[in-house]
Amino acid sequence: MNKFLNLFLKGIFVGVANIIPGVSGGTIAVVLRIFDQMIDAINNFFKQPKKHMKFLIPLFLGAIVGILIFSKIIEVCLTKESLPTSMFFVGLVVGSIPLIFKHAKSRPVKPIYYLASLISFAIVVIMSFMKEPTSASTDIVITIPWLIKIFVFCMIASAAMVVPGISGSFVMVLLGIYNIILTSISKLIPTVINGFSLMSTNGFFEGVKYIVSSNVFITLLVGGIGIVLGVILISKLIAFLLEKAFSVTYFSILGLIFGSIFSIFKDPMTYSSYLVKTPEYSINQLDIPIFSIVLAIITIIIGFIISFKLGGEE
Repeated sequence: MNKFLNLFLKGIFVGVANIIPGVSGGTIAVVLRIFDQMIDAINNFFKQPKKHMKFLIPLFLGAIVGILIFSKIIEVCLTKESLPTSMFFVGLVVGSIPLIFKHAKSRPVKPIYYLASLISFAIVVIMSFMKEPTSASTDIVITIPWLIKIFVFCMIASAAMVVPGISGSFVMVLLGIYNIILTSISKLIPTVINGFSLMSTNGFFEGVKYIVSSNVFITLLVGGIGIVLGVILISKLIAFLLEKAFSVTYFSILGLIFGSIFSIFKDPMTYSSYLVKTPEYSINQLDIPIFSIVLAIITIIIGFIISFKLGGEE
């Protein structure tokens, strides 16, 4: 497979993973065996910019496509069939574990490294039990405090996007900005289309002014700057750990990955399509049809095969 296309496809998976609470973009990067190279490219970009651009550009473009195009598809899939959708990502993760374990053992291993796995697993499990705050409002009013909040919270969430096993989207949910960011992403394309329409009638600069002055664009621009800064800072930390303690870092990542599987099964969103309110008790009961269970098994297998195929390509 062409190297650019290969990285582009992997970037799509990383991008899609980052918009689903409970699924870690860092985990998918490890699954697809691009995690080390991604950290190195971000951390040492200015040392060899041409080399790292060949890696980061297709990966970044794929992530953008995954976020912009597949966000609506994923939203529909999670609404209609949340279990099979979530199980697809479980398949991606499970299919990669033997390769990751082999990678972790490529250097001398000490028994204490397994303790690092247990600790990191426990961290993700504890996070999965944290109550998600409700934040239904998606209204955007641009103020200085608002922009500072978006910048800081996106920077925090972006750090989680890089760390395997910890979902950046889940952190956004905890911080109360997930609905705002997801809604802004879904409104960005219509805003751009309206801007281009305005260019044809009122001129180029009026169209550009309409786009860049929109609340959606400003929110995503400030949030995007926060994300980039957060990724750079956490990548430097991870690069340091991989250089100084390669095996123990990877065993910790393994624990995070196992924890992410647990958190997907624990996440109420995994079963959100099958909650039925009983009139007599006015409470939600879980009713998963056989079709959905069979479909979930199929999506796990598909995810496993994709993980094995993409992860096995250097």
